Amino acid sequence: WNGGPEKTATATIMIMGDTCTRGCRFCSVKTSRAPAALDPDEPRRTAEAVAQWGLDYVVITSVDRDDVSDQGAAHVAETVRRTKA
Repeated sequence: WNGGPEKTATATIMIMGDTCTRGCRFCSVKTSRAPAALDPDEPRRTAEAVAQWGLDYVVITSVDRDDVSDQGAAHVAETVRRTKA
């Protein structure tokens, strides 16, 4: 985040929870084979937050969700669609 006059306001947001279904050695995100269900309201809430923050750029990242049939692709796509709207 580096907003203000003549600076670019940026943020990175991690979606799909705080628990990954993998266990990569280089990563410090929590791991579980059965994390909590995806929040169906997260795409809307994420888009609203980004709009309120007045960012120039946002990076949307996520945990891996091998427990979801499409690995969360539809959830990510909906978050991006709503954020860009």
